[in-house]
Amino acid sequence: ADAPGAAARAPPPGDATRFTYDAGAGALAASYDLLEPHARLAWPTMRPLTEADSFVATVEFTLSEVDFDEFNLCQLAFGFINRSNTGTRRTTSPGDAWECLTVDYFPGAAYPTYTPTFIGQDDDSGDALTSAALQFPSGSTSLINDPGEIGTLPTGVRLTTTLGYDAASRTVTLSLAGPGGGLDINRVGADPDGDPATIQLALDGDPRFEFDAFALLLWDHPQGGSAELSVHSLRVEAAPRDLVALAFPDGPPEPQLAGGQLTLTYRVDLTRGDLSVGVEHSQGLRTWTGTEYSVLSAGPGHEIRRVSAPSGFLRFKITSP
Repeated sequence: ADAPGAAARAPPPGDATRFTYDAGAGALAASYDLLEPHARLAWPTMRPLTEADSFVATVEFTLSEVDFDEFNLCQLAFGFINRSNTGTRRTTSPGDAWECLTVDYFPGAAYPTYTPTFIGQDDDSGDALTSAALQFPSGSTSLINDPGEIGTLPTGVRLTTTLGYDAASRTVTLSLAGPGGGLDINRVGADPDGDPATIQLALDGDPRFEFDAFALLLWDHPQGGSAELSVHSLRVEAAPRDLVALAFPDGPPEPQLAGGQLTLTYRVDLTRGDLSVGVEHSQGLRTWTGTEYSVLSAGPGHEIRRVSAPSGFLRFKITSP
């Protein structure tokens, strides 16, 4: 989405005057004042993105007027959120900003950091900042002013960053480039893919998330600091979904024929609000009609269903927003 179109679709909570669009520059500007209340500008995604989806966001941006106190641990941030579960307290405890995957730039720290941060769904710990759901690269991996690297991010220069997630490996990859190509943001830290212009984060455990928006995030913070971040373009892309694999991770069940009746028994994951699973019947493959099911049993978050029909053909109908 381009900046002006996105701004028209995404009214921000909080102070709307902190987001302005400059038609001459072709950029949407977010003005940071860390002592002001939280505000955000969120662009809804075409469909929810879950841990079973591979996706990437590409953002072109420029930094200017960055004035953070030394050792200020607040960040300039943007990324994927859940509009219901991602709260406003990301930098102060108890943090309530669950279920987000963001690019975080800490310009005021002694060692400025540029890093991906993931926080999973609320685990009832009460504090997202101390929860096991919080994951980010450790050590020197995301410290951008290590010897031989770029130092603090340049101001007045158009930068391009990508934030991607690969569902097969459950790996987050962050990259950064300037006008001349990739910038070395990870030359001396852990580098699984061998590319110093990327930082990778392998999500531990069984991460669960449902992102329904991409947002510019202006967190409030009890330390002084100001900056302006101008977004020139934003694009979110997701790989086509394998709906069969999402609905039936172990493969779809086969119908059984006995006594002139077809029966089909299958399990439905009720926790997946992004999938609808039904069964259709046909006698001659030309027309299909939906069939009623009976519930054989139910457990936490799932049902075992059965469909019976006269001899002919049965097929699953799986849909997603």
